[in-house]
Amino acid sequence: MSFNIDDICKNLQSADRCTKLAALELLKRQGENTSTSQLQVLFDNTYLHLLKCYADRFESVRERAVHTVTEFTKQLPANDFHLLNIVSTLVERMGQQETLESSEEIRLLYITQLHALIQQYIIAGKKHSLEECYTQITGILAKALRDAYPAVQRESCACVVALTSAADTLILQPFTQQLAKPLYGILNHKHSLARIAAVEALGCLALHVDPKNDNLSQLLMEVSPLLMDSMPLVRSECGKLGVLLLLELRDRYSYFDRLIPFVLCCLKDDSPEVVDSIRPRWIQCGKQYYEENEEELSKQEIADLPVKNYPSGVERPTIGCRSIVQRSLRLLGLITRESTDWKVNVRLHSLKLLYQFVLHAEAAMTAKFFEIYPDLARACRDPDVIVAREALKVADLMGRLLSYDDWIEHGFDGLAKNAKEGYLKCFYYMFTASLGPKINDIIRVSEMLVESDFSQTLKPEFQLYVLKMVETLIFKSDEIEKNSTAESLEQLKEANQKLNLNIYVTTIKVLALSLDSEQPNAGELQEMGHHIIGVIADRRKINIASLHEECFARVLNYVQNLDAFLDELTEPILLLHGLLSVAKLRSTYLEDLQKKINLVWENCADSAKVKIFSGISIAMLQWSETINRPVDESTELLRTFVMSVVEPHLEWRAGANAESMRSLAMATLCSMSQGAAEEARYVLPEIVGRYLPSLLEDRAVATRHYSVKCLFNFGDVAVDQLKPIAYATLQRLDDPSAGIRELAAMVIPKLSPKFKKAKGEEGDYEHEIWETFIKKALDMMFLHYEGPEVRLRKAIKGTIAQLADKYPEICKDSYKRTAAMAYNSISLLELQSELPILD
Repeated sequence: MSFNIDDICKNLQSADRCTKLAALELLKRQGENTSTSQLQVLFDNTYLHLLKCYADRFESVRERAVHTVTEFTKQLPANDFHLLNIVSTLVERMGQQETLESSEEIRLLYITQLHALIQQYIIAGKKHSLEECYTQITGILAKALRDAYPAVQRESCACVVALTSAADTLILQPFTQQLAKPLYGILNHKHSLARIAAVEALGCLALHVDPKNDNLSQLLMEVSPLLMDSMPLVRSECGKLGVLLLLELRDRYSYFDRLIPFVLCCLKDDSPEVVDSIRPRWIQCGKQYYEENEEELSKQEIADLPVKNYPSGVERPTIGCRSIVQRSLRLLGLITRESTDWKVNVRLHSLKLLYQFVLHAEAAMTAKFFEIYPDLARACRDPDVIVAREALKVADLMGRLLSYDDWIEHGFDGLAKNAKEGYLKCFYYMFTASLGPKINDIIRVSEMLVESDFSQTLKPEFQLYVLKMVETLIFKSDEIEKNSTAESLEQLKEANQKLNLNIYVTTIKVLALSLDSEQPNAGELQEMGHHIIGVIADRRKINIASLHEECFARVLNYVQNLDAFLDELTEPILLLHGLLSVAKLRSTYLEDLQKKINLVWENCADSAKVKIFSGISIAMLQWSETINRPVDESTELLRTFVMSVVEPHLEWRAGANAESMRSLAMATLCSMSQGAAEEARYVLPEIVGRYLPSLLEDRAVATRHYSVKCLFNFGDVAVDQLKPIAYATLQRLDDPSAGIRELAAMVIPKLSPKFKKAKGEEGDYEHEIWETFIKKALDMMFLHYEGPEVRLRKAIKGTIAQLADKYPEICKDSYKRTAAMAYNSISLLELQSELPILD
């Protein structure tokens, strides 16, 4: 050799840093240009001094020493003696209870060196040498895995992967827990690369864990939260762990139910990269399982027909993959329990996993439906929109893949016992997606929807799904009818009549209750409801008016509990008001409706009475359109209705409530005079005439206003009866309300006296009475014409013109008297010029 080994050794023990560094550099250069035999001699003579440099007080010396030893080990054949010395040195520096090495970078070099040694000895086929050092190596790695430097942790994970890749399970098994525990800590590391490295190391380590105790279960439990990690690569690594164990774990069949979630969660991942990474590996798992159970699965494959209603855009898993999941259905209970967790991401994760279970288990999962139905129904109404949407996807898939005849009874039973939004949504998506419904099942669903628990709810989302369910029933029944034979059509026709009645009642109740809703979907509910009503009418081959006349009486039977003290926000009042607004007043159910309304008058709160009265007044506007009867019959129906419902509120009573009810009663009569114009001319004088004088002087402005408006279509009235009404109306020219003054001025010519005898035939008395009123009216008209109100003067002018045509002499005399009292009145002079009859 060209240099003295003793000098090198002496320099390595020097106290001077530069001397040691120079010696180390010389050794490195010499090692690069020396044969293997010479290099062996050189290392044998210097390794003790080199390893002592690992503890040197100078960091640069320690770093150079590690590099030098690494270079020697790379070029020399694997030697058990040197391995033991190097590992022992690393134990002293890193494997003690307190780490002696303070430099993060050098700790990383130590672990990198250990990693290189492990790989070298594995490649050289000297696993036995490594096995003798397992105690020291695992001690170093257990400490390094807890290192504060992330790079050291990641390199330590790589060492674990290398160590376990070729290890004998029985020999490594005692050390697995020592390595697993620090790896669990890295799973929560803030760096995603550290988490990925830890999952990979735990996956390789899991192949050697003793399956007789719970260590493997604990390992899987520690890793599983990372399936919801925010980083896609971490989730993908969890899937790879599951695939690795499904392929290589010795007791994998016993752990299928715990390993499958790692793979299935990745198959439904939001990131396409994760799905694309795991799918081919999962197919490989299915292929291996098929080969291991080929005798059984090959027979099953013969009868494995494609599903007719398979979701579009979804690839059907292989028979091997499906078989793996089908033998692990006991996991479903745990999955669905997590769907009720307080954390949103946990609930979403469990539902995505459940989707994959359903996709793979298919009809084999039908027997588990009754177990997961409550939890899935609860998830369908989850407050988080994304979670609820995922639950609905699961329900849709179950309806497509589960055996209809086997799950439908559980579905009916759950829906009957739990009239809740979640159960209805879940059942709706399953029933809509299924292909097996029969007409009896459709009738059964319609009978459920008719019940108050379903169609009389005030929850807008629940109402929406009731109508959606109705649309599904119509669609399903049409499909059955299309595919029916001529022999079964007659029986089907009878069933459809019952179905049509049920869905009509259901729809009309939802329409009524959603009418006053302020929810965002109120418009959608109204649109859907009216569309369904139109469809039912088409199915019965009648118009909508006839449909209401035929079927509405049954709906009224569901307006119950009106004998209680209800306010305007209670369901029975909202329902009755909505029904009035939707179906209006019709002859076939008018009597039943009167009874319901009178119950409200007798028992309910004032606010409820006001609401119902407002509905009656609006419905009355369309009397002539909705009461499709001859005038004499229509008049009798109107008379009975007004006497029963309206008249009791016309009589004066003290109190604010009585006052508001009088106003609403008059509003109803006013609507009647417009909506039932022909009938009102007979009914109003008979029923309302005796109350009008006092109503025209009522304290409430609204009552006086509607009372005057009623007179525009009051009909012919006997003079004796009309006289007090006429004079009370005339007094309204001095009403505090400007609108009432104008109406009073305009209505005077509309008053129509009915004389018993013509003038000159002993009937002068009645004519004199009425002409006296006309004189009084004209005097007041001319007097008020001088006022400043432009609109009132315009109304008076029109009235004078009309009265002047009928009573010209009375009009002239009245004008002269008023003009004489109001000397040189400009207003009257202008009026004279505009109305020539006054000259």
